[in-house]
Amino acid sequence: MNETARSPSPLDDVRDLVLKPASPDADASRAVHEALLGMGREGDFGRLGEAAEWLAGWQRRFPPRIEKPTLAVFAGAHGLVGQGVSLSSDADTRAHIEALKQGRAPLSAISAQVGANVRVFELALEAPTPNIAETAAMSERECAATIAFGFEAVEDNPDLLAIAVSGAGVGTVAAAVACALYGGSPEYWVRPSAQTPPTLSKRRVELVSAALKVHRGHLSDPLEALRCLGGRELAASVGAIIAARHQGIPVLLDGFATTIAAGVVHAIAPGAVSHCLASHITQRPAHEAALERIGLKPLVQLEFQTGSGLGSATAIGLLKTACAPFIAKPAG
Repeated sequence: MNETARSPSPLDDVRDLVLKPASPDADASRAVHEALLGMGREGDFGRLGEAAEWLAGWQRRFPPRIEKPTLAVFAGAHGLVGQGVSLSSDADTRAHIEALKQGRAPLSAISAQVGANVRVFELALEAPTPNIAETAAMSERECAATIAFGFEAVEDNPDLLAIAVSGAGVGTVAAAVACALYGGSPEYWVRPSAQTPPTLSKRRVELVSAALKVHRGHLSDPLEALRCLGGRELAASVGAIIAARHQGIPVLLDGFATTIAAGVVHAIAPGAVSHCLASHITQRPAHEAALERIGLKPLVQLEFQTGSGLGSATAIGLLKTACAPFIAKPAG
């Protein structure tokens, strides 16, 4: 018996799920492509045509259609917020979530317009994860359980899943995970939008740098990087991405944080995020860099400041437009 063999981890099952094969329906994608050729010159439909092919493949049906979309919003809290790294607070997170639940948020109106069911998942908002510059955000068991909780986003079997996050400090922990996944300096991944005060950016860089030192030696494995540096929103997003793939549900990514969640999956198996589409790109420079790392290009450039779900909700409407030529009934 090999006495140096690694003990089983609760995260092993997650890794096995990521590595488990799942493929789109090539015939459905091909049917879209051939139908587009019959409608006009090849390429006339641009990104919408590409999106329709992707959608049909992962819905595993032709024609592609969006009749039951879900926008899942994962909300969490982080102990590092008290270190002065966020323009918002835990109270702001709770207020935003309450507005969403009551249908009063702008995101609620956009989601209603495109027919999306908004599901809010509150991830122990009353118990923030520890400061990652001092200790790991989650234990192995908690991280695995939170990933499994993310599976609930697909329990109603939507035909399209958009994911978003809410939580003061989530951009900072996502930047820390990005450093672990891709290397580079904290300054590169913390890169703010023009609206971020320099003092805030400096504090974020300091905290991410300290966290990387604390967890050195535990960051070569993507799931360990998530556990040590991430948060419950990211872990639940990872779970939703994994579950959607195996149920044949295409996924819309929103901002930087959900892109990094997809990056965790991609780092384990690059092909395991082919069912994901980047809905848009925010003003945050690191968002574009993260999309490049996982080989995705945004459907549109809306220049929102954050990835709070607005881009994904808007993209649902665009994807419905992409489906229209294939499901429209002839006039007369």
